Amino acid sequence: MSKRADAAEPAFWGDDFTDSAALQCYRTLVNAVDDGIYQLDAAGRFTAVNESILEMSGYSRDELLGEHASILLDDEDIERLSREMAAHVASGERLNETFEITARTAAGETRYFELRVSLLTADGTFEGSVGIVRDITEQKRTEQRLEERKRQLERERTLVDQILETSPVGIQVLDTDGEVTRMNERLRDLLEIRGDVDEYDPSDRTVFDEDGREIGIDDHPFARTLETGEPVYDRLLRTELPSGDTRWLSVNAAPILTDDGAVDRVVTTGEDVTELKEREAELSTELNEIFGRISDAFYALDEEFRFTHVNERAEELLQHDEAELLGRNLWDVFPSAADLDEVWEAFYTARETQEMTSYELYYDTLGFWVEANIYPSETGVSVYFRDVTERKERERALEESERRYRTLAEYFPNGLVTLFDHDLEYTLAAGRGFDRIPVDPEDLEGESFDDVWPDETVTDLEPAFQAALRGEEASVELRYADREWVLHAVPITDERGDVFAGMTMAQDITEQKERERYLEDAKAQLEAATEAGAVGTWEWQLSEDVMVTGETFAETFGVDPAAAREGVSSDRFFAAIHEGDRDRIERKTEAAIDACREYEAEYRVWNADGELRWVSSRGRVECDEDGTPQTFPGALTDITERKRTELELQRNRDQWQSLFEILPVGVVVADENGGLLEVNEAAKEIWGGDVFDADSLDEYDALPVRWADTGEPVGRDEWTIARVLDGEEVTDPVVFEIDAMDGEQRIVSVRGMPIRDERGAVTRAVLTLTDITERRAYQRRLEETIERLEASNERLEHFAYAASHDLQEPLRMVSSYLQLLEKRYGDALDADGEEFLEYAVDGAERMREMIAGLLEYSRIETQGDPFEPTDLETVVEDVLADLRLRIEESGADVRVDDLPRVNGDDNQLRQLFQNLLSNAIEYSGDEPPVIRIGAQRRGEGWEISVRDEGIGIEPDDQERIFEVFQRLHSRETHDGTGIGLALCQRIVERHGGEIRVESEPGAGTTFSATLPTAE
Repeated sequence: MSKRADAAEPAFWGDDFTDSAALQCYRTLVNAVDDGIYQLDAAGRFTAVNESILEMSGYSRDELLGEHASILLDDEDIERLSREMAAHVASGERLNETFEITARTAAGETRYFELRVSLLTADGTFEGSVGIVRDITEQKRTEQRLEERKRQLERERTLVDQILETSPVGIQVLDTDGEVTRMNERLRDLLEIRGDVDEYDPSDRTVFDEDGREIGIDDHPFARTLETGEPVYDRLLRTELPSGDTRWLSVNAAPILTDDGAVDRVVTTGEDVTELKEREAELSTELNEIFGRISDAFYALDEEFRFTHVNERAEELLQHDEAELLGRNLWDVFPSAADLDEVWEAFYTARETQEMTSYELYYDTLGFWVEANIYPSETGVSVYFRDVTERKERERALEESERRYRTLAEYFPNGLVTLFDHDLEYTLAAGRGFDRIPVDPEDLEGESFDDVWPDETVTDLEPAFQAALRGEEASVELRYADREWVLHAVPITDERGDVFAGMTMAQDITEQKERERYLEDAKAQLEAATEAGAVGTWEWQLSEDVMVTGETFAETFGVDPAAAREGVSSDRFFAAIHEGDRDRIERKTEAAIDACREYEAEYRVWNADGELRWVSSRGRVECDEDGTPQTFPGALTDITERKRTELELQRNRDQWQSLFEILPVGVVVADENGGLLEVNEAAKEIWGGDVFDADSLDEYDALPVRWADTGEPVGRDEWTIARVLDGEEVTDPVVFEIDAMDGEQRIVSVRGMPIRDERGAVTRAVLTLTDITERRAYQRRLEETIERLEASNERLEHFAYAASHDLQEPLRMVSSYLQLLEKRYGDALDADGEEFLEYAVDGAERMREMIAGLLEYSRIETQGDPFEPTDLETVVEDVLADLRLRIEESGADVRVDDLPRVNGDDNQLRQLFQNLLSNAIEYSGDEPPVIRIGAQRRGEGWEISVRDEGIGIEPDDQERIFEVFQRLHSRETHDGTGIGLALCQRIVERHGGEIRVESEPGAGTTFSATLPTAE
């Protein structure tokens, strides 16, 4: 009967073992390792435990021995382990799986462990198990934290990607070589980039500045930022695209700096302003056309009262050409005007109040009377003026006439009066109007009506005369003597009310008609100007519900402009208003009409093309003396672009607020005095409550904050916020210890950046707070754990080296005596004896090889040479030379690609390739070996691969091939100690890499190892 633990390993701590030196050594080894080792009987009760088990569990050996495993494990893990062990006992297969289990310590703490189990069987009967336990609690918790952090970073990365890709602005990132490393879709669209980003170079597009000069790649904003480290803002550039189109971009460039202040990358943004530039050009052209159509003298001044435009009529009146005036100051050109208080005040009041002003005076310098109207704007003032000398002279003449003919002038200014009888004969004629016609008053008195006037004038006047004689009042307009007149005819009655005569009052309305025509022309010009400026006008006759509008207004509401000029119902316009705004606008309109007041509203309208536009409308309801609404005139402006900008800004503001609230770090925003303006929830959680009500830096003294390293209080000037408000960019985290409001002490990492205004003054401070309490504690524990592991590993290596070294001598003695026995008594042995002796010699030799391998394995870390740049091609050439006989005997075809230089131990790398190539030859199968050695760059290192077309490895065996003394084949089939791949793994790990295997049974195997690149 044989007793085994899956691989014929004897159980430890059994009563059937004597206390020999070998057993004592074995026990020392078991208790020296950091892993826990235990033995259970068939009923699951502890029969042996090492010191590590006691340390892990918190129990004493007496408390555990004889107890069931459930004292440590929960029911679910026990059931799972029992099920797996039963299955493997039934099948007779080795139990190779590593289990993750949860255990309860004596103190009630839950900890996590990795468990490998070997089964103890005798003649197929399950007698218990031996397990190796490794505490992975800190690893598990670290993995959980890392996984959570990974998910958090992934969410943040996803958010950044979403913001980047949904940004209406083109964005790209360039490295210090000017190569584009990232670009969002918006910029790809703007620059018409169709291929991969890495195929695009900024020099592929011809670029011009705002003055039309072509700029080279060195003058691009990103190149300037790379050279100077300073940001570039609002650079207007014109780019020629592959399609032949031209696009204007407003470009910004900002550096991303390394910790030492060097430029690491540059982020540039490009905003499409093509429509704005085209619209600016159109408006400039239209403005010049409008200025040219203005009949009044007109000039425009900027905010400093410098001439920016002068029309022809203004050139005449100002007695200066436009070229002489442009760019010059008004007061410098006409210094005497600055001495006139009325003029000076009118200009400055218009600019400061943004309200229209006017003045009228005689200007000696120009020699005429000036009537001026000054209209302000955001960029200066516009001045309309005219020579009103003639009008002023006429006004003086009228004043003199009024003094002489006051009575008549009260009724007949600028006209004449007549009396006539039933025979249409004039009985009286008088008035100043006779001076304007080729007829004197004496020519009319006593004459018949139709004998005095031309036939066409008689035809115009007779209906009014006849109406007056019938007792009716009548009016008629007519043209006579190149002037225009309005004549009112009224009856004259006696005391009985009978009409006995008629009277006419004629008034020269020539100037009035000219004024009306001028106003009509001005209205037409204004309409053209407003239409060109996307402004529509309307006049709503309320009693008739008829709206007369301009062309732009009609088109904005989807109404036929021709019909709108004639007048249409208001319902036609209200129907075009967006249904979400219609009720609100109807209510505002009705309220304005009911109250006879001003009206102003912004809303959305469906235009004739089915496009939704934003408009702003303003008007005022005009009422008669009784308060009855009569007309409702107004103007409408298309504000779609402004509204879209406002909505986009609001969306960005909302996104910022959302990002501000969900950031996993605390964020604090303070004003220039240290008063706190914005604080997110994460910052409040770090402080255990809301302590952020300070109005200035003076109030920070009450907060318990110390330096984390020394415990000394932090001075007011040492606070991060104070340094940032002083203009410092605190990019290296400052670590403080705080007493939070919830009673906890926390370690906080703080960074901060100032926000400056256009003059460079700091107006805000933005701080980020990160709670690193747990991280600090974990780092300390991790450092302590690493120190313990390194010390334990060193002890283990020393022990393994000593054990393997000390076992060499007795083994040599055994081998020597066996060989001596064979020489002296070989002839005296029968066949069985010779066979037994051969087994013993062979076993001793294999044991020697295993001990030599174990000795080599233990010396990988301690006896290795220092790393230095190593040419792998030279290493492989040496290995192939050493294996030349095996390669020739096996007929192996070994192909080697170009191999790199790596940083490593030349001797150990030679051992690595020798083991991998030997395995590839050994396990090639029946066909001659075909082996390929290659290399591929992986990040900052190299991945070296050795691929064969041999017998392959079963999936279940691929994990344990790197374990010491694990063999997949019998020694009769394939020779070896089972330590070669374990050596390969130890060598690669010493070089900071990892080794892995990919294999398919019958199709070959590939071993891949990562090695550091040579500096």
